[in-house]
Amino acid sequence: MEEQSELVPYDKRWEFPRYRIKLGIQLGVGCFGRVVKGEAVGIKGSGETVKTVAVKMVRSVTNVAALEALVSELKILIHLGSHMNVVNLLGACTKKISQGELLVIVEYCRYGNLRTYLMNHRDKSQSFWQYQQDPDVTLTRSISTRDLISWSYQIARGMDYLASKKVLHGDLAARNVLLADDGVAKVADFGMAKKMHFDIMTQHRSKIKTNAGLMPVKWMAIESLTDRVFSTQSDVWSYGVVLWELFTLGKVPYPGFGAGHQLIQAIQNGYRMEKPNKAPNLFGELMTNCWKTDPKERPAFSQLEETICGHMESTVNSNYLNLNALYVKFNEENDTATAKDLFGLAKLLTEKSQMNENKLQVNDNFRSPKNGNSYSPFPQRA
Repeated sequence: MEEQSELVPYDKRWEFPRYRIKLGIQLGVGCFGRVVKGEAVGIKGSGETVKTVAVKMVRSVTNVAALEALVSELKILIHLGSHMNVVNLLGACTKKISQGELLVIVEYCRYGNLRTYLMNHRDKSQSFWQYQQDPDVTLTRSISTRDLISWSYQIARGMDYLASKKVLHGDLAARNVLLADDGVAKVADFGMAKKMHFDIMTQHRSKIKTNAGLMPVKWMAIESLTDRVFSTQSDVWSYGVVLWELFTLGKVPYPGFGAGHQLIQAIQNGYRMEKPNKAPNLFGELMTNCWKTDPKERPAFSQLEETICGHMESTVNSNYLNLNALYVKFNEENDTATAKDLFGLAKLLTEKSQMNENKLQVNDNFRSPKNGNSYSPFPQRA
């Protein structure tokens, strides 16, 4: 299937003023990009409201390929819209893109990536927040099987949403799932994601091919390893590996194997990982189904979601649905937005500015001529 992300236009309604972003500590770094903690500063006169965000950027402004990849990721995020189990776009600073500077502003997930979270729970003497070097995050708690099941459900939900938007991830792994407040898991890192254009009349276009390079071999489906062919079904295979990571508390998949020809040959010959000891039997079956050789025999994410949902406590599922309602509302508002409406942080700034103007007008209208005191329907600090 052809890659379509370069055909998706940038929607300028997501543009956010660069001077209102304060960059902080580094949260993560890759081969070509890095992520830092940032603060989006509000309108003056509104108490300088600050929202904590994560900001993605390239490591070198001279790396054109890395910049193009980040532009592609930005367009994918715009296309996706909002979902609770996806790291959502909040805005972008593109004014200096000709100089190699592009800032992609996304939700900040204070508890970091899922793999590191799981790994550090194996040794209670270590703080599993240290890797972020974020002094604001000090909470520690133990992990239960209920947590693992909840995260597996949420990841399936996020991936089902991607599939519904005709986007394949291409690099699903526990390291690319972030944890936010309220135990929410969010699929992240769309650097390898692709937007697919489905054509019913040409079924062969439902997949894409990619060049060999730095590939996450141990998370790749058999058809991806042998033919460099990716699809939503290959994402399902990767999801099976994520389940294995969850129930081993972040161990490296295929222990005893390197990420080379020996592993690929073993998978071709039918080798599959065994169910982790901590995993309920149901999840062992799900892993086996995700690793079917024929992509058509693997379950869809919607089926995985439904199966796991039936294994969860009803209170957990209803709480999840309540949390996701806000994201559904965001998408509905964006779908009905006009060309002049703004999105994300830019919209929040506009609403804040309008609120301040209304506040000033109300104060003028209700000012007492006797003592000069003003009345305002807005909450006031003592």
